[in-house]
Amino acid sequence: MRCKKKIAFSRFLIIAVLAMPLIAYGGDSGTFRGNWWNYYDRAMEYSESTEPGFPDKAFEDLKEAISMRSKDQRMARTYGMHFIDYFPHRELGIAYFKKGDIDNAISELEQSLGMEESAKAIFYLNKARKTKLLQLKDKHINPPAITVASPVQGSALKEMTTTIKGNVSGDGFVSKVLINNIPYRFERSAKDVPFESVIPLDDGDNSIVITAEDLLGNISGKTVSVLVNREGPAINIFDIITENKDGKKYITVTGEINDSTGIRNVIFNGDNKEVNDAKSYIFNISLERKYVQNKFLIQAFDNLGNTTTAELDLESELSAFNKIHNHKLLAFNGSSLFSSDKEPPVLHLKDAAEVPHVLVDRYYVEGEAFDNQRVDRILINSREVSMKKGKKIFFSKVIKLNEGDNRIVVEAFDSSGNRAVSEFTVRRQIPLVMQVSSRMSISILPFEVKRENSETGRLAYEQLIGSFVDQKRFLVIERAKLEQVLMEQKLAREKLTDVEHSIRVGRLIGSDSILATSIAETHKSIEIISRVINTETSEIMDVKDVFAEDKSLSTVKDLIEGLALKIAQSFPVVEGMVIKTEKKEIFADIGNTSKIRNNAGVIVYRKGKEIRHPVSGKSLGWDTIKLGEGYVEQVQEGFSKIRLSDKFRNQEVNVKDLIVTK
Repeated sequence: MRCKKKIAFSRFLIIAVLAMPLIAYGGDSGTFRGNWWNYYDRAMEYSESTEPGFPDKAFEDLKEAISMRSKDQRMARTYGMHFIDYFPHRELGIAYFKKGDIDNAISELEQSLGMEESAKAIFYLNKARKTKLLQLKDKHINPPAITVASPVQGSALKEMTTTIKGNVSGDGFVSKVLINNIPYRFERSAKDVPFESVIPLDDGDNSIVITAEDLLGNISGKTVSVLVNREGPAINIFDIITENKDGKKYITVTGEINDSTGIRNVIFNGDNKEVNDAKSYIFNISLERKYVQNKFLIQAFDNLGNTTTAELDLESELSAFNKIHNHKLLAFNGSSLFSSDKEPPVLHLKDAAEVPHVLVDRYYVEGEAFDNQRVDRILINSREVSMKKGKKIFFSKVIKLNEGDNRIVVEAFDSSGNRAVSEFTVRRQIPLVMQVSSRMSISILPFEVKRENSETGRLAYEQLIGSFVDQKRFLVIERAKLEQVLMEQKLAREKLTDVEHSIRVGRLIGSDSILATSIAETHKSIEIISRVINTETSEIMDVKDVFAEDKSLSTVKDLIEGLALKIAQSFPVVEGMVIKTEKKEIFADIGNTSKIRNNAGVIVYRKGKEIRHPVSGKSLGWDTIKLGEGYVEQVQEGFSKIRLSDKFRNQEVNVKDLIVTK
């Protein structure tokens, strides 16, 4: 019963949300009755007017409204079923700013932001702070200082990504941070701005460039360079020969191991040798022949954990190297030498044939190249393997995989320019519960635009849909499906401002949520407000907005991209583990620090069958078994309580099963 009442009340509240732009400044149908919302509505009308004396009247009305209701908030109930976004401190701060009273402007705007976040308040607070800084004529403001906690400058890594963490500080209030030319978004300017961002890494040298700007336009930059090495050490076999020593027959294997980041250790048939970070290690191993098993194993490890394995069939290798010794490589013709080598290297890849689909984002390529003269170069997907030239080279490298088919081409060249090539395809398949199709579905409703015939609204709507699709955080319901349901239900687009119609349409589409967006334009500014609404409970899950005093297409594009990112950041994809189970509830090790929210949808799953390569036996990842769905009922410091949905529950949930937010 309590749940039904909650849903009913949520629906009651939501009715005003979609229609809010229509009543934002007319809470009482134009009749002034001396209520707080009357003063606020009239103040907003005065503030937009160019009539003499009207700005002062707006100032007085805002103070009167605050005296009657002082809290800035969204969806403040006026009377009956009427609600408005009520920001008297924000608007008073703007009025102070336009009047030139900067200290009071900053005070009012900060009060507003302390009660309810809004992009418009942030915009004017930044302007007020900048004005105050410009008034400090005798004080020199240094450019922002950038400190990076990780990664360490010059460090070597092997991961596909790294998380850069640091802080930007400055008395000029940091207003913008770029990481590799991509804006790091934060809500408002501040003297200290911590940042944390995941950066994709390529093989070789990577430069991560941080640029910071303050309100005065002072700019500073910092570059952190890291080396990415995903290659195992190259094992170069110089020779394999038989020798007689003290009346005994020996097989001697000589060679060199090389790695640009340093070799940690080498294991020869189980015998470990510490190498102490040397970048080159020459070995000479003699084995009494009568005790030698046919297989001889060399395993080399670098300091990053990359590894290469050389598995030698000694009898076969002896025969191959003896042929080299007996083969005449060069011939004399008059006064010049010429190569008679016409044979390409022999290239063998360990796992290239019939590779099953891979569920992880990387693939381990390993192989060997042999030449009767000398292997000069090995390339994997056009990138050269770090190695020294030699007759027989063992190599390995981890390749980053994109979703879908990934073509891997390995080439080997000898000293005469002969080329051998081997290529194969690896298909990466993202586990079902991690696919976009399993994320929270959202239907983006046509924008509610206060201004008639506004081209801005149409372009912004198209841009927002595109931004949501590109970010791959939500399952975006196709617009054609929305139009089809509207046609089938004989509903006009305008009807979507009515909560009952919009939520009914969302449910018919099969959408978890709807995004209701309104645009308010004046002659010089634009404000865009989006509300994410749960179609099952009618709850407003989140409200995000953007504001600018520039209505150019480029600015609107930036605003929409920022709005889409704000919404995505409010619904992070969080993974966790089940730590306790009850009848219809489970507890997961995800607390409030993960930014998970109440009523967030979750998928409960467990690891399925591990996929291994049929030749090497290496793991290619785990498939997933979906156990059911549910929603977060309560978030505590170190855990969350999740109520399971009978509708989607397939199997019993056990401790150590996994969850991921939709």
